[in-house]
Amino acid sequence: MTPTMNISFPVEPATFLERPNRFVIHARLHGSGAQVRAHCPNPGRMRELMITGATVYVDKATDPTRRTPYTLRFIEHPANGQLISLNTQLPNDLFAEGLGNGFFAPFIDYTNCKREVIVLSPTTTDNQPKSARINPNHENLRPPSGRVTSRIDFRLSAADGRVCWVETKSATLVHDDGCAFFPDAPTVRGRRHVEELTHLVGPGVRAAVVFIIQRPDAISIAPNRETDPAFADALSRARARGVELYAYTCGVTTSRVWLEREVPVVTGS
Repeated sequence: MTPTMNISFPVEPATFLERPNRFVIHARLHGSGAQVRAHCPNPGRMRELMITGATVYVDKATDPTRRTPYTLRFIEHPANGQLISLNTQLPNDLFAEGLGNGFFAPFIDYTNCKREVIVLSPTTTDNQPKSARINPNHENLRPPSGRVTSRIDFRLSAADGRVCWVETKSATLVHDDGCAFFPDAPTVRGRRHVEELTHLVGPGVRAAVVFIIQRPDAISIAPNRETDPAFADALSRARARGVELYAYTCGVTTSRVWLEREVPVVTGS
């Protein structure tokens, strides 16, 4: 069964006008002609998408006091009309559903899944060795006071005790040749997650980064070295040390988003 997220909120088309900052856009509703402010859930630059006149899809916020009365959900590529999902929370839900119905062959043996699991960061500065700061087999739900911590998206466990840590990443940038790139803007947080996975992997413990490309037209994905060389280096080191990399495209309509197919991750190493 193909993992599918049905969109429960009604969206309406609008014309993109401007993006005053990373988290806000201005748009004109097609129906009423009203100009509205909408929250942008994707902090990426999206320069190839955020072009005045592009068609976007927004939904009205349920909180009437919110400073941005609408939320941006989808955008049509200005050059080719491809519909793209901009919901950065959706990949985690798609991954969780895919785990439940056996979509992901690399994780088919894992029967238990925990989300948003706290781990101690490998950058914690104390006298303990790194191996003591991160326990790869068990999450630390109550970290000692003062410790630097982070959250890994998923901790999977198998009946025989094997563990797999998974971070999902949402991608929307795809070049004309079909190669997707991540990230679309420098991401210290994303690099830290990759470094943490590198420290977690070991005997009986897997770690993986899963890129969810929220559009169907990508044929591969690569780290965006031009935008974030530190992330690109971290991802290459992670793969060399045993962190697994996977990527999947999505089919997109304004009423649902679903996983379609696996594409290769190209790191150059």
